[in-house]
Amino acid sequence: MSKNRCLTNQEEATLRRFFKTRGDWQAKRDWAIIRALLTTGMRIAEFLSLSVGEAKTAFRLGYLFVPATRRKGEACDLTVHLVGAAAQAFHDLLALRLPATDDAPLIVGRRGEALGIRAFQLALKQWAELAGIDPGFSPHWCRHAFAAAIVESSSSENPTFVLARLSRLLGHTDPRSCLRYLTMSRSSQTGGAAELVERAFPIQGVRMTPARLRRAYEGRAAA
Repeated sequence: MSKNRCLTNQEEATLRRFFKTRGDWQAKRDWAIIRALLTTGMRIAEFLSLSVGEAKTAFRLGYLFVPATRRKGEACDLTVHLVGAAAQAFHDLLALRLPATDDAPLIVGRRGEALGIRAFQLALKQWAELAGIDPGFSPHWCRHAFAAAIVESSSSENPTFVLARLSRLLGHTDPRSCLRYLTMSRSSQTGGAAELVERAFPIQGVRMTPARLRRAYEGRAAA
């Protein structure tokens, strides 16, 4: 199973129908988390680190701020715009936590302890099996789906612009880190935007050794 799988539109629709039939607390919590991940593109570790107070502030201001110190090896802060479905997901999660104090974790287990990444991953696999979608479903598929949706909705044909926008929304310091998202598609698992990659970074046709890279660099510098 590819680690770069993207949750498709059909899989998302299947999950939506499934969770409509569930009224228990865990289902409400997990569906709200899934929706939040799909509409913000956040990593699960970043999301599970949020406190109730941070979520309240984000919901009130319409923006969520995650400092670089709480992000996976990144050298930049992350700002997430909370509108529409993203704001609704945060509203639903906060409703499940009232009357928790501001310093309490936003996402908790049944006993009130902060929910761990592994626990949520296992929960997703169980939901996927019950809903009838690929049991390999993981939180990162939601991040991939968010990125693929951004690519497919972009009105620009300039791949450099698309990469720059993705890197800003996902919190990458280097736009090239977003290359893999350009070959994903929400409607298929094989990808539908590979031509953008080819235009942004054409294949060299030769093995780029360190010596060749230095000669190319020196040639550009002398030009």
